[in-house]
Amino acid sequence: MAFGFCLVVSLLLSMWSTAKCSGIPEGALHMECRDRYFVIAVDLSFTGDEPLFEAVDGTGVYAVTRWYAAQCGYSVRLLPLLGHVELRASYFSCHTDNKDDEVFLFNFNLAVTREGREDRYALNKTCSPSLPWSPREITCEENYMEVSVRSEVACPARTVKDDWSALKPAHSSTTSEWQVTFQRNEEQLPPMALSDARKTGYAFGLTDGRLVFRTSYGQPESFSTEVNY
Repeated sequence: MAFGFCLVVSLLLSMWSTAKCSGIPEGALHMECRDRYFVIAVDLSFTGDEPLFEAVDGTGVYAVTRWYAAQCGYSVRLLPLLGHVELRASYFSCHTDNKDDEVFLFNFNLAVTREGREDRYALNKTCSPSLPWSPREITCEENYMEVSVRSEVACPARTVKDDWSALKPAHSSTTSEWQVTFQRNEEQLPPMALSDARKTGYAFGLTDGRLVFRTSYGQPESFSTEVNY
């Protein structure tokens, strides 16, 4: 009996030791809910120079590559001077579990390769914005721009003078489909079906209460200008 008890205790201690060793060291991980995004920062001394984040939801696991990040509302930066890698995720990012635009559940994996072995660490956080949503919000991240508006603001057709009339239902004899109209340097471009806009890299989403538009920089329908502060 004594031998059996000692064996059980030894196995439990072994399991605890393994779990502790396979986790992220204390102090190497920081996660925080900000006003309009969720941020993860992990020490480069733990991740190395080529960490990979993966977004996780009920449909699967998605590598947050450079292209996918801009499409889906993520921004990843290596910050050697600060000694960490940082991921910022919009509250309206692709794989976030959104509860009535008030509670947002994030699920990520951090993939780290050391000595030819790849390990994954689950990073989860639930956030609620500290400020209420405005009727129109614009976020300029380093790799994408995101606009969200209340659905009742965007849906009704409005006059041409209203910039937000660019998003309205378009009706034809065969189909009813959303269209988007871009303005480039005071030039209004021809309407584009959302299905075509998505193919060229624009992202659109509809939550319970908001319409979300996202695009990377440098699209043909955009233009650049210098601003003096």
